[in-house]
Amino acid sequence: GGDGGDGGGGGGKRSKQSKPSSRVDELAERWAVGSDGDGTFDEALVVDVYGRFLAGGRSGRGRSADLSRLELSGYLERYLWPHFDGESASWEHVMSIVVMLNAKFGEGVDGWAVLRAERARFDAFFGRALGLPSERAEMPWLERAEWVRFLVRAFGSLEEEMVRVQALKLASLPMWLTLSERDAASRLKAQPALSRPWKFVKKRRTKEAALPSGPPLSSQREESFLPSLLRQTVEALALADERARGAATEDGVGGVDDEAEGGGGGGGGGLGSGAGG
Repeated sequence: GGDGGDGGGGGGKRSKQSKPSSRVDELAERWAVGSDGDGTFDEALVVDVYGRFLAGGRSGRGRSADLSRLELSGYLERYLWPHFDGESASWEHVMSIVVMLNAKFGEGVDGWAVLRAERARFDAFFGRALGLPSERAEMPWLERAEWVRFLVRAFGSLEEEMVRVQALKLASLPMWLTLSERDAASRLKAQPALSRPWKFVKKRRTKEAALPSGPPLSSQREESFLPSLLRQTVEALALADERARGAATEDGVGGVDDEAEGGGGGGGGGLGSGAGG
């Protein structure tokens, strides 16, 4: 299981002054029992908790309060992480870990400490986390924002060895495969020491392309994950700017408000929709 004690507020006893939150506090009893490894884990409960308290359609004080109570109850340390399986975990399970990690980091707590003792499990989780947008046809903007926050935190935590190994795979030489031949040649001319590794990368990709199933997912991500994410970021910003200007021109202040209300929920073709593939 995870190192619950290192995870900061999670798992601590609720103070007598705390206001009970009926539903969250009720549910917390489940992971207090589930942490003993007695087989009481229920993936359907994870899906339910996500929909009720963490989902992208909810925002504001209510969601923040529920998130804080889940953090204090040790939801990540006692339930989500010990029972995470990279192959069978639901989309909501992976996204719940992302949200709870973001909450810890937001409070100045080292969220990686909870995951550190389970290296193989972390590798599986990181791979699933990268693919979150591609597993859903639509992903509301709040969920996209949580996902991007997680990526920003990961690339800002390269001192953490388990994170560094996974993150730097996405920012390595195979990304040059997305360049034109002329651009790649120009960069190789400026950095001749990379010529030999570059030949190896191209040779490996040729072999993988000949496989019946094509290049493995890991190789596809090494090549296109970050370029795709950056491209989508630029496109999303341009679209948001275009919509804002159009709404301001047509409807004035009221139109901007209407656009803001309309743009907050659905996923559309925005940030992250293809980067995880």
